This record gives sequence, C-alpha cells and structure tokens, in this order.
Amino acid sequence: MLPILLLPALIAQAPQSAIPGSVEVAPGVFVLKGTPHEGLCETLQKEHVVRVIDLRRDDEPNVDCDSEGSRLQAHGIQYLRFTVGGAPTIADFDFLRTLLNDLPSGTRMLIHCSNGNRSAAAVVPWLVLDKGRTIQDAFAIAREAGLKAPGTEAAIRKYLAANGRT
Repeated sequence: MLPILLLPALIAQAPQSAIPGSVEVAPGVFVLKGTPHEGLCETLQKEHVVRVIDLRRDDEPNVDCDSEGSRLQAHGIQYLRFTVGGAPTIADFDFLRTLLNDLPSGTRMLIHCSNGNRSAAAVVPWLVLDKGRTIQDAFAIAREAGLKAPGTEAAIRKYLAANGRT
C-alpha cells in the first residue's frame, strides 16, 4: 500500500521540464500541452529536440501546419504530422509505438496536439508495452501530461488489453 501512496508525491515533486508547458515522459521524449510558438521553437533547438510530431486534425481551431512546419524547420527541427482522433485507433497506437521505438538512441523529440490529451495518450502503450512501466505509472505520467478524456483513456485500455495487459 505504501508505494501507491507515494506515487502522487513523487509526481508532484518531479523536476520541472526543460521545455515549458511539457512533461518529459521518458528521457528525451516530451509531451506538450498545446502548440510550439516561436519562442518555444528556440527552446526546442536549445534543448536539442530534433523532431516534433503534431497529432492535430485539420478540423481543429487554429491549425496552421505549414506555418508550424516552417518555424520548426527554420530551427533545424523535423516536423511530422500524424492526425489522431479523440479516441486513437489500434493502427494509431501501433504506428506511434513504431515511431517511438525506431528513434535512434539519444534522440530528443516532442509530441503535441491542441491540449495534451491525445499526445499524452499516444505514449501510454509505448511506456507500458515497450518501456516496462506499469499501467498505473504510465497513466499517472499521461495525466500529468494532459490525458483527461474518458473516451481516450478507454481507447488506451482497449489497446493494452488487446496486447495482453490489463
């Protein structure tokens, strides 16, 4: 029982991320609550982030992928876009796990959507199935990073169950 009680205290005392508005969910992997503005692009470059993945859909407010991609590329950062709905599909999770697993060692990257919900969800299966984190720990990290929609959490749990983790 003691470790469960300590988990919230450990999360509350987690060090501040080097990238404002983000949570470092694993070494060098950041989830951002929102979109990278010009000042943040400079911070990403300074922090040696080399890839940004945008999960937003075209129908979301204020989506300007061309401008975001140009801003990031001007700072030497690769911009990738992979649209994900509010409840990611099995194919979404499979693709994102492959993308994260194929990162060269030491690569620093950032995942974002409009509010952190989908980007936080994207990393849970990877943390559990590929990085050995417990489901409880992975969800605690994801909640800190912006996971809040019950439908998104249900999609994650369904994916984990389909992969033998409940």
